[in-house]
Amino acid sequence: MLVREARRAITVLCLLAPLLARAADLPPAPPGFTWHAVAQIKASLLVPDGWSYREEQQGKTLAMFVTEKAFTPPAEFEVGLTVNAFVGDPSAPEQVKKLMDQISAKFSAPLSNSSQGPFRLLSCKFDSPRKKDGVMIRSYQLGIANPNTRTTYLLVFESPVSRWDETWPKGKAMLDHLALETDL
Repeated sequence: MLVREARRAITVLCLLAPLLARAADLPPAPPGFTWHAVAQIKASLLVPDGWSYREEQQGKTLAMFVTEKAFTPPAEFEVGLTVNAFVGDPSAPEQVKKLMDQISAKFSAPLSNSSQGPFRLLSCKFDSPRKKDGVMIRSYQLGIANPNTRTTYLLVFESPVSRWDETWPKGKAMLDHLALETDL
């Protein structure tokens, strides 16, 4: 099931990516969502209506957060998508793979590995206790590497397990409708 979900997301990526030349060329956002352009990486992300968008830059790494409620680090958010974009870092694909291999082993989470167009993809889903209070959190992680643009992405949608059935449809829509550049 993870492989099918991941392939669908990458198929959507490949279909939408050529449209990034002009944001106006993006297809209409699904009902209840708005496109948010991220110029630094020539991408667009869906943001559910009423949710918050935040980004931070550290060196060549751009972190984007689409969260149910606004937050200010170091505070943690309850439900949301984190997107880390590593631009021009030749070690990033291997670092993301190593991280996902470790998570897969630690949580006995099956790791799917596939490719679509220029994108190389790893994904897994797992549950883990939150450090501060032990609440079980479900995470869906998606690693995407594009050797054409020398950009690697690590996406994590997370929600308390108790709310997963309620929140995952929005997380899935955000992951299924990513618009990422395919070429330089």
